[in-house]
Amino acid sequence: MHLLIIQRMHLDKYLFAISAIIVCASASHFLDQEWNAWKSKYEKKYVTLDKELNRRKAWEATWEKVQKHNQLADQGLKSYRMAMNQFADLTDNERSSKSCLLPREKSLNPVKAESYSYTSITIPKEVDWRKSNCVTPVKNQGTFCGSCWAFATVGVMESRYCIRTKELLNLSEQQLVDCDEINEGCCGGFPIKALEYVAQHGVMRNKEYEYSQKKATCEYDSDKAIHMNVSKFYILPGEENMATSVAIEGPITVGIGVSSDFQLYSEGIFEGDCAESPNHAVIIVGYGTEHANDKEEEDKDYWIIKNSWGKEWGEDGYVKMKRNINQCSITEMAATIDFRM
Repeated sequence: MHLLIIQRMHLDKYLFAISAIIVCASASHFLDQEWNAWKSKYEKKYVTLDKELNRRKAWEATWEKVQKHNQLADQGLKSYRMAMNQFADLTDNERSSKSCLLPREKSLNPVKAESYSYTSITIPKEVDWRKSNCVTPVKNQGTFCGSCWAFATVGVMESRYCIRTKELLNLSEQQLVDCDEINEGCCGGFPIKALEYVAQHGVMRNKEYEYSQKKATCEYDSDKAIHMNVSKFYILPGEENMATSVAIEGPITVGIGVSSDFQLYSEGIFEGDCAESPNHAVIIVGYGTEHANDKEEEDKDYWIIKNSWGKEWGEDGYVKMKRNINQCSITEMAATIDFRM
């Protein structure tokens, strides 16, 4: 009898070990399928097997991070969800270190921009300039060029020009990357500096100066540029002024401190970790409020932000960010431009 018990115990241990092996093999097979599907979707190719294995390791760490975060979101403990997007094969440190803005000490010198504050003005509770058909489709700056500053500048120009003329132009970011000598092409820049360049030189259409994801020889042609009658370009202090400008005049450009969490954003209102200072330029195209279902919870004010990472990132290329808390240092570099008509 005692011998039978021992044999049964050994059999249970054996079956448990076999079950564990099967579960692990099944999980590994599942991840293999997901990895291959992800590589195909984002057209990822690696030079050597070692590089692919390193990226696969980072990707699996991201997978675990995304699953844990979304479980919390499902429980109502997070206000936004994450996704295995184009940044999934980077490590947290690599994602957090990506920047397309110049060091802060260079940000406002030698720009001649003034700070502008609105007097007390009643504005709508919600604004979304996408509904006016004056916001161009989401664009993609690509992986290898830190040109967010050019995309943010051009996007504001496109929208504000359209709001005044009813003509939506698709303008050239590449012109700014190649020709704006105050900024530093794919190595970073600042929208407020680029607004000064545009005020002086105008902007060519994208079809006549297409984006290439790299800095090249300047091919600016003044005869083909859209010369806009700029009345002023200016800095907006504080979220109240930012909201007023968006509501009355149109989209504005801002700098935000992008983190690893932000890069993996999928949907919802982002209120996660941020970098210590702005390192990415984006466009505010509107704002709104998500009303709480529970009386004990607070309503959440948010910005509607157009990014330059393609339509597959976030909510079709957009992100909602919590408003009125200076989320990700969003107030530090808010700027825009006005035209005379």
